[in-house]
Amino acid sequence: MSSPTPRSMTGTVDNRIIAMMRLVLAASALAITYIDPSQPDRFVVGTYSALSLYTLYSIALYVVNLRNSSLAPRIQQWAHWLDVAWYVLLISLSNGTSSIYFFGFFFAILVASFRWGFAAGFRVTIASVVLFSTIGVLTAPGGEAFELNRSLVRPVYLLALGYMMAYWGGYEIRLKRRLELLKEVGALSNPRFGADRMIGLLLERLRAFYNADACLVISSDPAGEEYQLRRASREDGESAMRPTPMPAELAQQLLALPNDIALVYSAKPRNPGRRRGAQHAVDIRTRERWDADPAVVAPISAMLEADAFITVPIRYRGEPPARLYLTASRDVFDEHDIDLVLQVFEHVTPVIDNIRLVDRLASDAAEQERQRIARDLHDSVIQPYIGLQMGLASVRGKYERGASDIAADLDRLSALTNDGIAELRGYVRGLKSGGEREGTLHESIKRFASKFGTATGIAVDVEAKGDVRCNDRLGAEVFQMVAEALSNIRRHTQAAHATVELSRANGHLVLRVENEGSPGTPHKPFTPRSITERATALGGRAVVEPRPDSGTAIVVEIPL
Repeated sequence: MSSPTPRSMTGTVDNRIIAMMRLVLAASALAITYIDPSQPDRFVVGTYSALSLYTLYSIALYVVNLRNSSLAPRIQQWAHWLDVAWYVLLISLSNGTSSIYFFGFFFAILVASFRWGFAAGFRVTIASVVLFSTIGVLTAPGGEAFELNRSLVRPVYLLALGYMMAYWGGYEIRLKRRLELLKEVGALSNPRFGADRMIGLLLERLRAFYNADACLVISSDPAGEEYQLRRASREDGESAMRPTPMPAELAQQLLALPNDIALVYSAKPRNPGRRRGAQHAVDIRTRERWDADPAVVAPISAMLEADAFITVPIRYRGEPPARLYLTASRDVFDEHDIDLVLQVFEHVTPVIDNIRLVDRLASDAAEQERQRIARDLHDSVIQPYIGLQMGLASVRGKYERGASDIAADLDRLSALTNDGIAELRGYVRGLKSGGEREGTLHESIKRFASKFGTATGIAVDVEAKGDVRCNDRLGAEVFQMVAEALSNIRRHTQAAHATVELSRANGHLVLRVENEGSPGTPHKPFTPRSITERATALGGRAVVEPRPDSGTAIVVEIPL
């Protein structure tokens, strides 16, 4: 996996430590050389001058990082290469391959690896080996003073240890970038944005993380008849927020892979020594890996018009299978990225589900609020004014008949008007006070049960045992469960009577909906999918219990 742009992963404190360690090494090299001048034994003045200048250079870098100057980021991009140049100069002025300044190359490799990643660290390693071998041999003393063993051992150790440093540095940076991605994904969890916007932002984050050409998700409706595409690309990262219809034939081909198989594909090999690119399939349940069939992955690559792609299945409870594709024109994926992408979606799918739940609860609460306002207006506002209208008509009739004793009638109408104004003011105060109202669930279910019984002929008894008050959002969900349960009774049974019971037990709101059975009719086990999903989303559970008379009872427990 390659980084989109060279970017340091070290913070301000780490940069200061690096600058301080560079200064310590430079000052130590100068002091040790002065205390024990066994080296250099030639170009003495030049060596001391180079060490002094390197120390001054290190002081300057330390001051720049200490003050957090705007120059620091620019200098950090080239600091490790300048360190290599300084140590090449010191080696050329001293004893070549036997120089004590050879160990400074490891500092430059460490800085490059842990600041910029594997590629930068490995480039510095190769450059250090080549420069040390070339300059060291050319400047080493000849004759019997030439130490062949050091000329051979040091480059080998420098290459081996440098590669390990570069690998560890790149691995650490990759882990940091993955943690950054998960942190960004967590920051997207804002219900105010809505599920569509969050999914679109997630796809764009994944695309930018891999510097891929596009990130797309293909999904279908529960019936598998209509397909949708969300696509974030370099040109338009926000397009994934708007799902668009997709041709069924193309979508079915991209969704044809098994729901537990992930693929990593590259048409071109990442390493020059390989004859073909990577084509790996991974079972996401068992983590078993094998080489994918080219006849399967090549057509997908052609449809996506990509030289490299990674695809993973996306599944969540109750949702139809979907599949994500990340596409690129170069090899930037490996099989380890499958775990990361799956981890990202395991992290965000419950959040998306919660956002959808909040949206649904808000919509239901808004609908319930509209109905409550309509009832209140009818009962508290319209009815008194109908009485006022009738009273005014009566007074007018008396007046037209020549009656003069209408003062009492006018006083009564004035009092009725004052009562209506007082009720209106109280109603407005109730709207302004806001907050969650409680105690409406039982009454709402009773009204619904009455209307249901009138429309279907099924008598419904509603019972409330104890204090069953709850907030409007939870009440809206329970109300929908009752409506779904009674609808199931009407559609799937011949029952003429049903019971809805609300109670509290052990910190849970318990809903029990029963219907009587028909003699001689065997009980057929079933699972009410919609009710079960709602209960699970609220952190509760739903179970179906058979009754002795072949009837059925649905019991829902929701924590309060």
